[in-house]
Amino acid sequence: MYLRSLKLTDFAGISSAELTLFEPGLNVIVGDNEAGKSTLLTALRAAFFQRHRATGEAVKALAPYQRQARPEIHVDFKLADTVYSLRKAFLQRPEAELTWPGGSLTGDAVEERLAELFRFAHPGRGESKLDSHQGAFGLLWVEQGRSNTGGLDIGVGKDAVTASLEGEVGQILGGERGRAMIGAAKTLHDRFFTDTGRVAQASPVRQAEQLLEELRADLAVKAAARTDFEEKLQRLDGRRATLRSYERDEALAKAEAALEAAEERARQTVGLEGAMREATRDLQHSLARRDGVAERLKQRDQLAASAAAAQQASEVAAAALLETRAAREGEQAAIAAAEAEAAAARIAAETAEAADDALRASLERARMATEAEAMGRRLRDAGEIETRLAALQAESAGPAIDAAAIKALEAAERKCRDATIRLSVTAPVLVFAPSGDRTVRDATGAVIAAGTPHRVTGHERFDLDGFGSLTVEPGGDAATLRRECDAAEAALAALLDRLGVVSIEESRARAGAAENRRIETATLKAQAAALLPEGRAAAEAALADLSAMLAALPAPAPDGPSPSPADQATARAARNAARTRLETATATLERMRRAASDGLATIARAEADEAHRRAEADRLRRDVAEAEAVRPRTALAEDLAAAELDRAAKAAVLERRQRDLAAADPATVQLTLEARRKALAEIRRTVAALKEETLRLEGELEATGATALGEDVARLEGEIGAVESRLARLRIEAAAAAMLHATLIAARREAREHWLGPIKTQVTPYLKLIHPGAAIELDDSTLEIRSLHRAGVEEDFKRLSAGAREQVAVVTRLALAQVLKKGGHPTAVILDDALVNTDEKRLERMHLVLRLASETLQIIVLTCRERDFRDLGAPIQRL
Repeated sequence: MYLRSLKLTDFAGISSAELTLFEPGLNVIVGDNEAGKSTLLTALRAAFFQRHRATGEAVKALAPYQRQARPEIHVDFKLADTVYSLRKAFLQRPEAELTWPGGSLTGDAVEERLAELFRFAHPGRGESKLDSHQGAFGLLWVEQGRSNTGGLDIGVGKDAVTASLEGEVGQILGGERGRAMIGAAKTLHDRFFTDTGRVAQASPVRQAEQLLEELRADLAVKAAARTDFEEKLQRLDGRRATLRSYERDEALAKAEAALEAAEERARQTVGLEGAMREATRDLQHSLARRDGVAERLKQRDQLAASAAAAQQASEVAAAALLETRAAREGEQAAIAAAEAEAAAARIAAETAEAADDALRASLERARMATEAEAMGRRLRDAGEIETRLAALQAESAGPAIDAAAIKALEAAERKCRDATIRLSVTAPVLVFAPSGDRTVRDATGAVIAAGTPHRVTGHERFDLDGFGSLTVEPGGDAATLRRECDAAEAALAALLDRLGVVSIEESRARAGAAENRRIETATLKAQAAALLPEGRAAAEAALADLSAMLAALPAPAPDGPSPSPADQATARAARNAARTRLETATATLERMRRAASDGLATIARAEADEAHRRAEADRLRRDVAEAEAVRPRTALAEDLAAAELDRAAKAAVLERRQRDLAAADPATVQLTLEARRKALAEIRRTVAALKEETLRLEGELEATGATALGEDVARLEGEIGAVESRLARLRIEAAAAAMLHATLIAARREAREHWLGPIKTQVTPYLKLIHPGAAIELDDSTLEIRSLHRAGVEEDFKRLSAGAREQVAVVTRLALAQVLKKGGHPTAVILDDALVNTDEKRLERMHLVLRLASETLQIIVLTCRERDFRDLGAPIQRL
């Protein structure tokens, strides 16, 4: 078999594609990624293996992208010596047609003929699956990404390969009779064992063993029940005897009496323990009081001793100070004079500063008062402006007449005037000259003066005295001009009415007044902003702050003159003079002190020491006096003696309480109480348990009969003997079945080593080109590649590199294709990017493999890398 041409229309991502003139040998189809190479293989699978009426997701995926159309496939192929043309359409109006010289089929008959020609089986329902329904072509047509996944994914193609091998090397154990024989042995084996050799759950041996185990378990239960019956009978007699002994000895009443006595002794012990704790607290309180009095007496004695020592040290320091002062009396007199001068200068400076500060405060008060007055005046002026602004706003009520309104009025007036002028130009003018005293009157009865021109702008009637009447109808555009004039006058009147004026002069006057109000308003707002730039609220807050500050300042002298800047200058000069005097006196004093620094330092140290000693002695003397006032020492001594007597009395009481408690022996009393409680509880529990167990045993023994148990034991022992005999026979039968199955499997394995030889023979020349000296091992049951032998090492196929796996997988597929072809199976190999992981050197060797295989096979290579197959020497078609 070889494919001749392929045409796709509206198929998946391909709107239209046609590939013609496929060679029987090697062919290369090149296309970029996403160009539709893999779609070609999908289309071929759909054409040959997918029912045209199929539904489901797989068929929906054949539809063109983003549009409604019917996907169609047209394939021409040659099988044996017959050229076929196959056309299929899916989804909308599905069709199938197969034609050949001398015949044709349509519809479902096409599907059945294809399954017959290519030796595959359609699924009962659903979509056609690669590994289940597409026969050997699941092996020969390799989709992108499957060339190095770890195997051949041979699936149901194994049946086709097996059939071809059997046709070449004979059936032996691999043939139909061998499979039937092994199947029978397998059935017999499976009756007893699982595929892993373990005893099957449904095995008669397992069932007999389970039955034997159940019977033995029942026998053990029955025997245990009989033994339990006898033990319970003995236990019941024992429990009854024990109950009678408890009742005879009055154990419960005696235990209750013993517990009452123990509880009474415990209550007495608790009272003794409480008395001892109370005595202990009293003693601790007495000890604390005694220790406190003793500590206060000790502190009093230490304070008196410290006061005496301090007084003595003060007297020594005073004597030393007198000696130092006598030695430095002249220097001290001069320094005293300088200090007096400095003090006087300081007082004068402070007085001058106070006067200057008071003057400045008075000036500040005056400034603040002036500022507050100005702020108040500004607020009042701003209030008057706000009042005027409110009045201006009230005057501005009513329709606004601005420049636009004036402009509109002027336009309306101009339009009216123009209409009147045009009307007057076209209207006729009548001049009446009646005879004698005759008159002419208009339609209203008014007399028209003789010789006066009268313009007629519309239909008008005149009464002529002594003549009759005269009606004048102006001709031309007078009527139209009259209407235009009336309309212009009406528009002008309406505009004047809307603005609330009677004439344009009044509107201009009101507009002028509005403009004046606007200017005045802007001026007043500018004045208000200038008066209160910070805003009324801020100004009022500032005025309140100033008022508060003025209130906080000292009030000025009621009758004193107001200070002036000259007064401030005089005060400042006096202050500076006082400061100068103070600085001079201070410098003189410092100079004198520096001149007598050693003497002064000595005196200072002596004075400091004497002052410190005297202060310390005074403090300690005061402390002693205060302490004596609070509690004299004699009273403290008496308090200590009384506290000691109280402690001794409390200690004696505690000692008596301890003796009483020790005599009561609380531990023994507590142990006795606990023992009596536990004894009573245990006796009660034991009696209750004995009664309960007696009743339970009586019930159980009454429900269980000794005779029935004996009969059950005898029956079970007989059944166990029968099952043991049957189990022995079944084990012999199972061992024979296992031996027969293992022998046949070993024989089949040996035979398969023989009938797998054609595959190895076919793969050897291909493998030699890429891995010289290597050989493959196939699984004898799945025909998948198991390992690769090279350089004396067996390598697990799944652990080879991706490139090595895809190369070995491709050459093995080619060998299987040769085997299939020899067996009469239609073969054509399609490789979709099957060598993407092969390096450049190995790719050259794979080119030789493909060239060698294409001598007897049609091979179609789908690739996106044209440069990898440019040197292959095969025709290249491009998508």
